[in-house]
Amino acid sequence: MSDVHGSNLPVGSPAAGRDALLEVRDLHVSYAGSVQALRGVSIWVPDGGIVAVLGNNGAGKSTLLRAISGSLAREGGTVDSGSVLLGGRPLAVRSASDVVRQGVLQVPEGRRVFGSLSVEENLRAGGTAARDAKSRDEARAKVYDLFPILHERRRQRAGLLSGGEQQMLAIGRALMGSPRILLLDEPSLGLAPLIVEQIGDVITEINRQGTAVVLVEQNAAMALRVASHAFVLEVGRISLEGPAAELARTDEVRDRYLGVGAEAAVTPVVAETPTASAGASVRDLVVEGLTVRFGGIKALTDVSFTVASGSLHALIGPNGAGKSTCLNVLSGVYAATEGSARYGEDDLTRLPRHEIAALGISRTFQNMALSPTETVLDNLLVARHRHMRTGFVSAALRLPRARREAAEHEAAVVRIAELIGLGRTLRHPVSDLPYGDRKRVELARALCAEPGLLLLDEPVAGMNFNESVAMEEAIGTVQHELGISIVLVEHDMRFVMGLADRVTVLDFGKRIADGTPAEVQSDPDVLRAYLGDQQEERR
Repeated sequence: MSDVHGSNLPVGSPAAGRDALLEVRDLHVSYAGSVQALRGVSIWVPDGGIVAVLGNNGAGKSTLLRAISGSLAREGGTVDSGSVLLGGRPLAVRSASDVVRQGVLQVPEGRRVFGSLSVEENLRAGGTAARDAKSRDEARAKVYDLFPILHERRRQRAGLLSGGEQQMLAIGRALMGSPRILLLDEPSLGLAPLIVEQIGDVITEINRQGTAVVLVEQNAAMALRVASHAFVLEVGRISLEGPAAELARTDEVRDRYLGVGAEAAVTPVVAETPTASAGASVRDLVVEGLTVRFGGIKALTDVSFTVASGSLHALIGPNGAGKSTCLNVLSGVYAATEGSARYGEDDLTRLPRHEIAALGISRTFQNMALSPTETVLDNLLVARHRHMRTGFVSAALRLPRARREAAEHEAAVVRIAELIGLGRTLRHPVSDLPYGDRKRVELARALCAEPGLLLLDEPVAGMNFNESVAMEEAIGTVQHELGISIVLVEHDMRFVMGLADRVTVLDFGKRIADGTPAEVQSDPDVLRAYLGDQQEERR
């Protein structure tokens, strides 16, 4: 652990002369009595300040907010030891409502608005925490002043708002309780860059009006721009602490958010039996001038890059940069407005989804779509459908040809499962597996289609450190053994830089860099996109 000030104070202790409105002391949290999520975490929030809590997926950021807000028990978590103080006194965290009454309100990740209620009704629900009718009216006026679009749409159902407007409503609903401290969990997640900038400005204004803020974010550029102080969580511990502007200039933060200094990928496991796919050819993917519009909004603008046959190519960028939009075009989910994406001689932008799949292109999604009650084996066999030749009647009657084909497909599935370390789970229902194993089941299912090109959308999202390492080993093994091309979208820069042969960086829907991991890590435009304008002062 280190403090950028180099002081002798323990990491997370309030510096001398600073009054902490909120203080977390030596907090230990576990799930299911065994999984350690926080290990002695200490942070402090000055009265009237904004504190950012940064860290990769699985670092413990959301767990920290749950522990403060009293919502930890709903997620199966327990505070094993440590304390939370508000104004120097223990914060009563018997329930979330107790914490709200003391002036601490959380906006959870995912914009959880009441979709069937109007904007006004959502705000009224948040106003139940207000002291009286006058306080509610004043709070509502402030919310509408902060977010004029909500006033315009106050009678509209919340479920019909855009993602950015729903995030504004979620924040506004919390502000109806006139909080002393506002806990924000990933407010920029999934939003377009222009909306992210607006959310950052709103957080600054909320703070200017007298509310302290704890901001949990993966978007380091936005978080370090608005915060006065920042803490970096890594595997449940505070690893860095200091003034936000100073942290943005440190090599340690560049390491965490750009993967600088990342070691080479974990040595792949070599299978005893060759398992290279024979079902699809491996070709170059050439994306040229790709543009995607949704109404008047450009999600991608003139994006070009080339994925060499058999290479692992990463697409990175801040939230809303256009990465998943690009994958959606390549897999046929979205239509391109302009440009092309040629896989060998075939232009993917002109093909329907089933024809793209038939070319040998498989995809995983950030949000898993497995059948939880079915076994791992049955989930993987679904991906063999396009290779099956036996008709429905033959399969139903269990004719010899059908039995032979079923055995061949099951053998192929078993080989893939063993290749990435899932062999012992094949007969288990997916719901019985830990989260990291389920994510690898989704990877295995995509591989069971025998692709030549694999599109991976945030494969380690939500994983802890050990699960992330297991996934890194699995992907390294897949590339080594099968020789397929991989396009990887991921926020965890250490994971990306340890695996990728080449990296394309998107920001605001445009390509701002393309090169080897070492080249993009030192690119000034990339540093600015990830860590903000403070980087310019360093150069």
